[in-house]
Amino acid sequence: MKKLLLLTAATTILLAGCSRDYTPAAGASGEDIFKAACMECHEAIEGRDNIFYELSSDKKNADYFAKKISSGSLLMPKFPNITGDSLKAVSQYALEHSADK
Repeated sequence: MKKLLLLTAATTILLAGCSRDYTPAAGASGEDIFKAACMECHEAIEGRDNIFYELSSDKKNADYFAKKISSGSLLMPKFPNITGDSLKAVSQYALEHSADK
């Protein structure tokens, strides 16, 4: 039991610190960045073409996506090389392809 707990804790720490080295091309659109960096893990919700997320109203804003992309989370790596206009573009794209929960 202790080994399982330690393994779980170690995995959590490792995943929380993961990042991706993806760097968008200059002038890449939000859609281009999303397809290159995000679609590996995020697919459209079944039966909802081009809707990738269902979010509660407190999370349905571009700032939420920007923070999530920059910082990552338990299951999502951070993308430190997506910054500035690229971060704004991909955050807006993700927001536009979200639905209310």
